[in-house]
Amino acid sequence: MASSNGGLGFLLPPVIHNQDGEVRKAGFEFEFSGLNLETAAELVRQVFGGRDVPESTFVRRVVDTPYGDVTVEIDSTFLKQKHYERPLRSLGLDLDRLDTQPLENLLIGVASNMVPFEIGLPPIPVNELEPLEELRQLLHEHRAEGTRASLLYMFGLHINPESPRVDAPTLLNYLRSFVLLYPWLEERIQVDISRRLGPYINSFPQEYTRLILAEDYPATPDRLIDDYVRFNPTRNRPLDMLPVFACLDRERTLSAIEDPHLTRPRPAFHYRMPNSLIDEPDWRVAREWNTWVIVERLANDAERMDRLAREYLSARTKWPAALREFVSDYHGRNGEMAARVRV
Repeated sequence: MASSNGGLGFLLPPVIHNQDGEVRKAGFEFEFSGLNLETAAELVRQVFGGRDVPESTFVRRVVDTPYGDVTVEIDSTFLKQKHYERPLRSLGLDLDRLDTQPLENLLIGVASNMVPFEIGLPPIPVNELEPLEELRQLLHEHRAEGTRASLLYMFGLHINPESPRVDAPTLLNYLRSFVLLYPWLEERIQVDISRRLGPYINSFPQEYTRLILAEDYPATPDRLIDDYVRFNPTRNRPLDMLPVFACLDRERTLSAIEDPHLTRPRPAFHYRMPNSLIDEPDWRVAREWNTWVIVERLANDAERMDRLAREYLSARTKWPAALREFVSDYHGRNGEMAARVRV
């Protein structure tokens, strides 16, 4: 099936290969409502192939795709791990002998008014991201609902770009780039009010931002992780660094955070900021990816980032003119970016 892309393509990051010489990959998580899991899994299968394997009322997997298995589920640990059975068993009910399907259907129907369904895609090479727009188009055509369909929908599009290297200097550069560009990202993405008021993407504390932007901040693994978890002992940041820090030093990271069982070590950033506007016809996954690519561009321009950090720390406003000039200058120097991504 040909995808409708509106002329917007996926830009390549400045560093295409990882430390092993392989093309970097990125995972994507679509949060939505309005479709049942069976339909969502079938749409995934139409784009990526594979087989739909139901695991429970709350989880399905599309297996044997070219990139690995795709998870289609309701994003609720309470339901997926069947915690609702505990009070029923305490009342003496033998749930192993009862038909619980009607109860599970009721629970998933009620939960879907607040809890998103999620398609969790395996890592895809950054030069093969076009099928994501085909999946977005199919979800839109089947009337999936996104962030703005309800005040209760704090849905996001999560992007998990593989880090070029898993070492302290690289990870610090990406963190510094992100916090420098954060005011522009807020302005560009227009994060929905329900998500801004919710707890899931709380911004980095200003004290922490200024700490890591200091010119003499040491890029050592122990200091980088210890400072991060001291100020951010939570997954609920617009750029969640815990998975990649746990890949760098698992014990040091997981021993100091809330809900360590929810953090899976992996060599990737967890970029949680974009809305999931799956029901809006002009929305494109490529736009959100291309926005992330600007973070990558600055992260890999050390001289410019150092200068911007100095100006940020001396400025009286959150958004110094030099940062806005960086975005405008980058667009102006790169005709492809200027054509495809609007500031």
